[in-house]
Amino acid sequence: MNFKKEKTRLLTLIVCLAVLTAAPKLSAQAVEPGAAAPLPEKHRIVLLEGYELSAPLGAWDRVVGISSYAYDNDLLQRLVPQLREIPSPGTGFAINMEVMLALRPDLVVTWSRKPEVLDYLKRHGIPVLSFYPENLADLYQDLMRLGQIFGKTIRAGEVSGLIRQNLAAIQQRVANIPGERVRVVWLWGKPTIITGNKGVTHELINLTGGRNLGAHIDDFNRDISMEEIVALNPEVILIWGSAIYGPDDLKRDPKWQTVQAVKQNRVFKASRASNWSPRIVDLAWWMAHCCYPQEISRTEMLAALRQYYNACLGIPYPEGN
Repeated sequence: MNFKKEKTRLLTLIVCLAVLTAAPKLSAQAVEPGAAAPLPEKHRIVLLEGYELSAPLGAWDRVVGISSYAYDNDLLQRLVPQLREIPSPGTGFAINMEVMLALRPDLVVTWSRKPEVLDYLKRHGIPVLSFYPENLADLYQDLMRLGQIFGKTIRAGEVSGLIRQNLAAIQQRVANIPGERVRVVWLWGKPTIITGNKGVTHELINLTGGRNLGAHIDDFNRDISMEEIVALNPEVILIWGSAIYGPDDLKRDPKWQTVQAVKQNRVFKASRASNWSPRIVDLAWWMAHCCYPQEISRTEMLAALRQYYNACLGIPYPEGN
């Protein structure tokens, strides 16, 4: 018997039991009418959202429809060979109801931030599970909800445990780094829109050892003036992976030339990995490396992610990231 492997398996099961024992509370927004915890299993599920969060559960036989956005998702392209064969009734923003009804879904999973979509589905008698993770606790809770509806609660607990283990390891690493915390801004689709003190991104900045310079903004994000950004003077700038601009655009722009991060060439763009999925671990290790490259090397980051991808997703980490 491989003692090390058995020990790792035992620890994972302990984490799973702990997660399962703490039964997640259902948000008033997230609802299948009349549903009570635990959520019942479903066999014909449409994923308008949450497809990356569902990815490691291994229940694609129950997915009868998917957002058209998912077809271009690099993670799903690797995990789901039949991805293009899954019909799409549209997206979480625009639904083809004729296609949706033809799929005969037991449940549609979408975001709760689009109430008009929820109302549209419910008016047609379609059960809906909606969520919108605003912090890590929400993310773990929503992962367990998906585990319940897919009949994969044990696997959802394992994935949750792996995410927690990695984030705890990062947090412990940066806690021992001496000196002031690095001043960070996270930029969104427009380079003057920065992350505020709400949301997963704010939590990740703190967890990876940064000081979010948008923490005074009581919102998920806000468009501020260039003068305010210059006054904040971040040491590190992180750019959302789906933004249409990149580090070179800021470096060429005269308005950014006095900002310390630009002067010291510490402007980085994330991958397109969703921060509402198991790939939040990718983002966390990357952010810690960007903030503290001397202490958390690329070699350390890649070693952790190779191990994580193998355990969580069963595929090699894409080394080009």
